Amino acid sequence: MKKTAIVSAVLCLSLMAAGCTHNGPNPSSEPTATSATAAPTETTETSEETTVEPSNATHQVTVEIVTLLSSKDGEYKQVVPNVIVDGKEAMDINNVLSNYIQKEYPLDIFDDHADGMATRLYWGVKDNVLSIVIFASETFTDYYTYDVFNYDIDTLKGIDNSEAVKSLGMTEEEFFSKTSEIVNSYCTDYGYDLEKSLQAVNFDKCKPFVMPDGTVGVAASIAYPADSQFGGGNSTRCFNLATKEPAVFEQ
Repeated sequence: MKKTAIVSAVLCLSLMAAGCTHNGPNPSSEPTATSATAAPTETTETSEETTVEPSNATHQVTVEIVTLLSSKDGEYKQVVPNVIVDGKEAMDINNVLSNYIQKEYPLDIFDDHADGMATRLYWGVKDNVLSIVIFASETFTDYYTYDVFNYDIDTLKGIDNSEAVKSLGMTEEEFFSKTSEIVNSYCTDYGYDLEKSLQAVNFDKCKPFVMPDGTVGVAASIAYPADSQFGGGNSTRCFNLATKEPAVFEQ
């Protein structure tokens, strides 16, 4: 998969979807927001563009990361994707995803602080599947989560989890078996609630997705122990299905 980063001026935005839930602290190995001191930037929107050539080479996918809000130092941002397939904007995808991010992960920038959820975006393409991954972190706690959205590049329509599993070359049994193994290991190693996390290994709480390097991952719901800071809550974590380790995204 080839990636070329370009800084460009932004046109219009938009987007589409269905995703995972949030709650939880940041392991030190994963991205986190650290300070809540920020100043507003100019209102000019900016975008970072990446072109991806799917493995079947039948479509060209370009994703612009459009910054709607940003603190002066760039530490906190609200970003949305602008998906372009074969030179045409995927308006339905763009409209729904933009609205979703602004509603579910609101961010306010003030003179002396930022309040809400800062977001980053990642994406990957494999065969006819395009995955958009949202990383969201609170500006005032260690909480963070991921959301995953999968689309059929041929139709530009969202695909459900069972379809995505099949399109990515797995059976449902294989997908759930690998996910359960990953969740078991992760919860045991980091002290999360194993029983509740394993109960969430289903298509309501877990999603397959394509990582930026084209490998297949899973977004799984992880439950926090009752006596923790986020006791009773859960957060979505992303894992590489091949290595069974937490997913590593480019920063």
